[in-house]
Amino acid sequence: MSERDDESIDHELSGTAMAAAHEHEQTVSAAETEAALQAVRSRIAAGDLGGAPPSIPLRSGSSQRSVWVRFGAVAAAVAMVALGLVAVAGGRSPNNALTPSDVPETPSPGTATAPTDVEAGPVSTTSTVTTTATTTTSTTPSATVPASVPSSPQVVAVDAIDPPRTVEPVPFYEVALEPDVEPSDYEFAVGPDNLIINRVGDQVVTIVTPSEGAFDERTLVLDEGLSSVVAGPGAVLYGFGDLVFDDGNDVVPAGRRFVAIPFDGNREGQVVASSEVALDDYLEIPDYFFGHGPDGIVSRGRDGATVLGHVGEDGQPQDLSESGDNGTPFPVFDIGADPTGQGVLDVESISLRGTGLSWQLDIARDPAWAGYPFVGANVVAPGLDRVIYVERIGADTRPDLDFGPNAMPVVALLNYDGSGEWVRLPEDWDVVASDVWGTLLARFTADSIELASLDDLVPPTGPGERPVADPGPVGPAVTTTTTITTVVDATTTTSILEGTGGELVQPSAIARTCDDNNRCTQLATTENGRIVSFDQSLGALRVYDATGNELQRDVSIVESLADVPTALLHVGPDDVAYFSTSPPDAADGSSELVAIPLVGSNAGSVVMRWVNVDGTGDSTLIPRKSGLTVVPCCGGDGTRPSSDATIYRWVDRNGETTESTAPSFDLTLGDDGNSLTRIDTADDGSAVFTRFTLPTAFRFPRDFPTVVATDDGGAVAVDYVPNQSGGGFAIVDFDTDWPVNRVDNGDVYYVAQDSPLGVLEASGTMLVGSGGGFVRRELGDVASRSWPGEHQLLDDRTTIVADGLNEFIDETAPAWASDAVLFGYQFVPWAGPNEQVQVTLEDGPSPVIVVET
Repeated sequence: MSERDDESIDHELSGTAMAAAHEHEQTVSAAETEAALQAVRSRIAAGDLGGAPPSIPLRSGSSQRSVWVRFGAVAAAVAMVALGLVAVAGGRSPNNALTPSDVPETPSPGTATAPTDVEAGPVSTTSTVTTTATTTTSTTPSATVPASVPSSPQVVAVDAIDPPRTVEPVPFYEVALEPDVEPSDYEFAVGPDNLIINRVGDQVVTIVTPSEGAFDERTLVLDEGLSSVVAGPGAVLYGFGDLVFDDGNDVVPAGRRFVAIPFDGNREGQVVASSEVALDDYLEIPDYFFGHGPDGIVSRGRDGATVLGHVGEDGQPQDLSESGDNGTPFPVFDIGADPTGQGVLDVESISLRGTGLSWQLDIARDPAWAGYPFVGANVVAPGLDRVIYVERIGADTRPDLDFGPNAMPVVALLNYDGSGEWVRLPEDWDVVASDVWGTLLARFTADSIELASLDDLVPPTGPGERPVADPGPVGPAVTTTTTITTVVDATTTTSILEGTGGELVQPSAIARTCDDNNRCTQLATTENGRIVSFDQSLGALRVYDATGNELQRDVSIVESLADVPTALLHVGPDDVAYFSTSPPDAADGSSELVAIPLVGSNAGSVVMRWVNVDGTGDSTLIPRKSGLTVVPCCGGDGTRPSSDATIYRWVDRNGETTESTAPSFDLTLGDDGNSLTRIDTADDGSAVFTRFTLPTAFRFPRDFPTVVATDDGGAVAVDYVPNQSGGGFAIVDFDTDWPVNRVDNGDVYYVAQDSPLGVLEASGTMLVGSGGGFVRRELGDVASRSWPGEHQLLDDRTTIVADGLNEFIDETAPAWASDAVLFGYQFVPWAGPNEQVQVTLEDGPSPVIVVET
């Protein structure tokens, strides 16, 4: 054996091809499914399916609305009237609210919707895992354009010689200015419920939150110091974190990390997601350069490209295309061509991407204007129910400097009906942050930072509802690589997997029965991790919690399945169970596929039936995004399932077609590769791929292994494996370091002939039948772990040194040690595309011969 050339065997996934296969799943078999649906509807109308028994509905979370209390004069006035002062918890000193000199009349604050609570998902694992996935998303939201969009842009003009009216900010909060810190070192962000103050270069942020007419202030220590900070939705911060260095090089950085850090919950202060950008892409940028787009955090100041998808407090991807203030997507803006070539906004067009709405800015600056600062012009940003653009258009106040500051800060307030106006700020005030929840002003004094709200000074006057994108051609696709870091909540892990003594929690509530035909209780899991049992002789389905210790639901099956062979195949979306059954009148070699909901008014009834399904055992049905997909026996090289595979579409509890967001899998074999690919569905519907090299034992699968997506981003699978004695089974734990480090042979387990197999769980464990119940086992308890050590091929190319192998065999007595084929696999844990491994047993000094070609 020779050292492999990584370049020659590391065939990367084709993102285009995989995306095409994913798209295929969303469209195939629609006509067949509709015909089947119609047939079932007809049977329902005729009363053929029978009534449905009462059922316990699924538990659903309550919806919460999070109100954005604007940080303005109104809030300060309320605090003073109610309390006489503002109480501040856990803050620096001084932290006093300033008395407003004038309280302007303002409309009621807007509201923002927090992400809705959902039912708890699958159980997480006990380790920290990093998963890197490349996703392609569109920066153009899809909806309709209201008729109120003006046919041509309106000109919104400002002139330094004849400046607009001045508005006087009313401070509502004061924060101590750290000694020896420049004002340029501070950054701000506005979220739906909080105001964030970040000091660049520090690893501490200050979080200011309205609380019963006052303001609470607290500080939070972060894993990494942030810059270019963005807040929300939810209690999550985004921004640039640490630099990235190549392996072995800790001097010259190779890139920058853009990270997500929650400021509430179990992961508070920790990095839960990240992406990497080139080092030189964002060296010097102005305030609020980044903001929210329909798919995640976007670069407002450039092309609107998504740099990191939205995530929740635990790093899980979030579908936050709606901003929550009025139910429309986060806006993304485009700037028209620069007539000067200097990045100067003279008679510039600003447009809301994907709509016909735009504004024309006519800016006449002072003749002594010095130009933009070295970080460039400010960016166009959303505000509360409008759009803002900020400049200083007055004369240069420091001609002795290369980038002297300009006088006269002005703000363009652009309404969503195409109208707009300019206002002027006092010289010592600036806009420091703006988002759909409001626009923040700041003034630096000798020892403090005073904060005010632009929205309380000049309330929005245009329509609150903004136009959204035309459902026409989607804009340019942007490819980003996102690393999601998942850490399991220790309490959840203990309650699901391990007891107080560290042992596995055993499923005490699941009953196991077997009838006279040796048909025993079958198990499956729902998409959110609960356990479902099927007792054919009783004609019943039972739903348990993820531990198997609590019976949550008992569902009687209306149509009798007791007298026909029936197998519980899968539980799909909307808690619908799928069965393969062979009625007496079925054609020879065929079966029927039926869908039975666990919940709703149709619980226990057949809401979908497919006939003439291959029932010979020569094909396998595997779960995919669109439905159960056919993989035929003994397929050749290429990708399984094939692009033209038959798909039996998922249906919901009412028999209507739906789709799954649970992970699914592809196999790539032969010259095309040697891999198992996990396919996760992002919130925007796009596919996220994680590729795992196949171990040698899985190189020639008969059809498709039984695969379960694990909570750490990997997978665990079991399949038939040829061996010296004829055949057996192997269990493979596709660990999350495999995409980088190929195969860890210690993650491959071989099942002894007399060892029982059970149901794989997302926690990486297995439920095995035992007497009148089930037991939860580690993989090493039901199969023999492969040798985790490494061997060395000596220079003579014929001698292998395997230190520790004999000791491992003596200690563990693995089943594979007495099988020549499986023993040979210990030295060739994996093989690349177009490579074969043959193991033979011969007489002589070297009884086991391993040949790799």
